[in-house]
Amino acid sequence: MFGSRLAAVLVALVPALVGAGTAAAAPGGIGPPDPVTGSGEAINQIYWVVFALCAVVFVLVEAALILFIVRFRRRPTVTEDAEGPQIHGNTRLEVIWTIIPAVLLAGMAVFVFARTPAVQASADGDDVLTVRVQAHQFYWQYEYPNGAITLDTLRLPVDRPIRLELLSRDVDHSWWVPELTGKRDAIPGQTNVLEFEPKRTGTFEGECAEHCGAQHAVMYTQVEVLDQGAFDTWLRQAGDVGLEALGQNEWEAACAKCHGAEGEGDLGPPIAGNGTLRNRQALIRLLSRGQNTPALDGYMPPVGVGWNGRQYDALVAYIRSNAKLSGEAEGGG
Repeated sequence: MFGSRLAAVLVALVPALVGAGTAAAAPGGIGPPDPVTGSGEAINQIYWVVFALCAVVFVLVEAALILFIVRFRRRPTVTEDAEGPQIHGNTRLEVIWTIIPAVLLAGMAVFVFARTPAVQASADGDDVLTVRVQAHQFYWQYEYPNGAITLDTLRLPVDRPIRLELLSRDVDHSWWVPELTGKRDAIPGQTNVLEFEPKRTGTFEGECAEHCGAQHAVMYTQVEVLDQGAFDTWLRQAGDVGLEALGQNEWEAACAKCHGAEGEGDLGPPIAGNGTLRNRQALIRLLSRGQNTPALDGYMPPVGVGWNGRQYDALVAYIRSNAKLSGEAEGGG
């Protein structure tokens, strides 16, 4: 009788479990996105194996719990102060429910440890593209082998090993683009390496996965995977990009997130027309040292620490070319 009830409950729960799996695989569900790299596929395999084992154990335990509650509930004819039956241990049952979970955990551990090396792709050989990634509050800076620099947008070739060398210029950050691979921390004073190989072109969204300050939510990144020919063309053009174009990218990534697209103010104060923006030396001091003095409200991180001279020149050139930022729109100097 008890066995038939347990079977009936399990049959009733199977459709619910299948439906939960379907919902998990849908966009916005609890499952990871479809991977576009071998390392991402390894992560997904580990996730779903662990999820499936946990789901089966959950269903079995909850089914047994419900049946025990129903089977051993107090009957209406029994008084509330009556003692229940005194049931002593069953050695065989206790051995079974100890061994089975131990075997499941051991099997899960063996599978996870066996698949973990595949999470880190091997980026060896002359075809590897190495990109230096600097994490700042609150943007990502990408430096390519030919000297090209982009902020918040990383462009990569398809079917080519990629090696990201990550470091932080201020606090702990974590680079994460779920469709490509796992996340890797960017830590001050240490360079961490993340390797993967994109297998499909497209645009993939990512973010900082380590809370890094008040504007952590705007520290996003975008990865565009291109055909090799399109990537080579873009890389040549990016290496020769003009100062104003680079400066606009810097303004949008490093400045506008706090001060507004036109310097009108947001989390940070309005700065459009401020003389510091047009004074190269004053701007370098502000960007490389930040601002944290009792005389002024708020705190500004050193968003430009580690920039080279061309990057500072680019930001100044863009500010001077923008009438609102430079103050010329209001008749400023």
